Amino acid sequence: MKQIIFLISLALSIIFLFPTESYAQDYLRQVGYLKDGSRNRIFTFEYKKGTPASTIHSFAQNLINTQGQITAAYFYREGSRIPADGVTLAGSVFRANNVLYDMQGLSKWRYAYMKGFNGSAQFVDCKKTPKNDLCRK
Repeated sequence: MKQIIFLISLALSIIFLFPTESYAQDYLRQVGYLKDGSRNRIFTFEYKKGTPASTIHSFAQNLINTQGQITAAYFYREGSRIPADGVTLAGSVFRANNVLYDMQGLSKWRYAYMKGFNGSAQFVDCKKTPKNDLCRK
């Protein structure tokens, strides 16, 4: 009996400490997506108020990435003005970045994730480190 209780406790701990992708999907909604001819990718997502940063970070780490290419994701709080078609229809990472960083009237994202050409990844909370290069100024 003690073994069963222990196993149930262990299973519940794993579920709550390591949320599944479907759990993250309850909190996140994809808004924009660009994949260029070289398979570089840019995503924009909306997250619900109260979503833990750890859930967003874990979700970002599992986004599709082509080895040797970049994957970038920008996470906006629900209700923000988020670029959708401006990113999706940009045609290139350069033009999508112009939309993200320079287009007037858009909200600033809270979290940014970048997996670079060399495979190194960075997750940034732009509220805590607004001067980071991944954050919109």
